[in-house]
Amino acid sequence: MSLRSPRSLKELCLQIADASLNIVDELCKYCRFDRILARAAGDAMRHPRHVRWKNVAYYMDSCGSDAMPIIGLLGFLIGVILAFQAIVQLSRFGVESYVVNLVGTVLVTELAPLVTAVVLAGRTGSSFAAELGSMQAAEEIDALTTLGLDLGRFLLFPKFLALLLVMPGLTIIADSCGIAGGMVIVCSMLNVSVAEYLGKTFEVIQPIDLCQGLVKSLIFAMIVASVGCMKGLNANRDAQGVGRSATSAVVTSIFLIVVADALMTTLFGVTS
Repeated sequence: MSLRSPRSLKELCLQIADASLNIVDELCKYCRFDRILARAAGDAMRHPRHVRWKNVAYYMDSCGSDAMPIIGLLGFLIGVILAFQAIVQLSRFGVESYVVNLVGTVLVTELAPLVTAVVLAGRTGSSFAAELGSMQAAEEIDALTTLGLDLGRFLLFPKFLALLLVMPGLTIIADSCGIAGGMVIVCSMLNVSVAEYLGKTFEVIQPIDLCQGLVKSLIFAMIVASVGCMKGLNANRDAQGVGRSATSAVVTSIFLIVVADALMTTLFGVTS
């Protein structure tokens, strides 16, 4: 059995260059696709009757209603874990009273929008990519193009608008369930009443914090919907291509979500 020889410096440089070119190519595709979505959104604003509202309602139901249980459960568990860890760490310094501040602020501004976006990236983004990838493999996309139908208006914009409408609501559900999870731990471990916990929470969470979380959720919704649709339209015309497009949609969406979250957190921190 022969051992594989180590890569030479030239091969390593070629691999890095190839990966860099692939990243640049993906960014160019994403920018071109965003122009298609922007054109479809502009047409929808000028002619609302052209929007396929039945499709929007269908995707709102599949993206929003079906995701509520898992979003609520994850939000509750994250609130429980965050409150428990905060109590353990802050009790070392005798400042357990600040647990409510930590749980409320971190959930509303960071964790709830981020967790909601990651769940929808794996659930909805992959679904969009698989649906459009299957249509691409069955040559349905080519048929629609041959008939002269606008793909942006018929296929892309209903998905984009539906996710844009349901993401803030799901984020608020994650906020509420996370606060409820934190309340269970704080009230049981620190002997705090429910009224005191809720009063302190509403005092700590400022409107600007809630707005920050909702703005993030809207940006994340744009990323998930656009990446999922783009990967589906660019999928190879076979079963493996559909699977790769769905996987790539999830990975790319999560990466862009984390990058966007870091940039927006820095921006909000500077402006506040």
